Amino acid sequence: MTNFAILIKPNVQAELDAAASAEAQGHFYTAFQHLERAHVLGHPATGEHVRIHWRMFRFAVRNGLAGEVFGQAWRLVAASLFTPLGLVPRGNTGGSDVSGFRRMPVPKDLQENIQSARAGRSQVNAFRRVSATFVFVGLAVLATLGMGGCSSPPKDLDVALEKQSAAGFYRVALMPPAQAPAINQMHSWKVKLVTPDGTPVHGAKFGVDGGMPQHGHGLPTQPRVTRELADGTYQLDGMKFSMTGWWEVKLDIQGPQGSDKVTFNTVVEMPKGRQ
Repeated sequence: MTNFAILIKPNVQAELDAAASAEAQGHFYTAFQHLERAHVLGHPATGEHVRIHWRMFRFAVRNGLAGEVFGQAWRLVAASLFTPLGLVPRGNTGGSDVSGFRRMPVPKDLQENIQSARAGRSQVNAFRRVSATFVFVGLAVLATLGMGGCSSPPKDLDVALEKQSAAGFYRVALMPPAQAPAINQMHSWKVKLVTPDGTPVHGAKFGVDGGMPQHGHGLPTQPRVTRELADGTYQLDGMKFSMTGWWEVKLDIQGPQGSDKVTFNTVVEMPKGRQ
């Protein structure tokens, strides 16, 4: 590893952290801008270059961006092979919307960070450079295989959409739309809330959370219960799934019987006719 890689890494990490924070808040365009800034900073260093493209690849997978997934897959390989040879275009933002060989202007604040890191740069010997290349390629391949292995939900996953809340105050049913929505399509669900003896619960308030446990990210939107319909049935709007797989939907219930919570599991598959 070069001194440049060591010195630029904190700046790269700051952009990666900002990207993760923006994505968690549903600001996907801003999140990818931070990933692009990380690429401009770190792509002269092999390890950082591969790491950044791996983060871009995972972002694309999480958010169902098929074109970006393909673009980042070959950039992962190219980064590991060409970066040690110095074949990296200055200022390139690293996304699939630009050529991987295109030179681009470097923002002033990033240029200052790069110049500061280059001031303390020193090269390691060729053997260590080649070894690092193979290590990062191997990690990328293993991580990709690992992602494939965790894409299937657990065999014993409880997918019941009606269950008792954690403290037993309520019986809750989560009712999806009659027709499975497309990936990345906004849609609404319904929540049926009754007491253990079946009496409808009126006037309850709900907090909504969830995400994909196998991928480590939350819901791509901020769903909320917007109104009570009738007989303890509530409208849950703003639902969206950005990819197929296992999702959790968590409800924090504030009702007359007390505060309680419940977690539902659902497996999203590609709707028939779109496969």
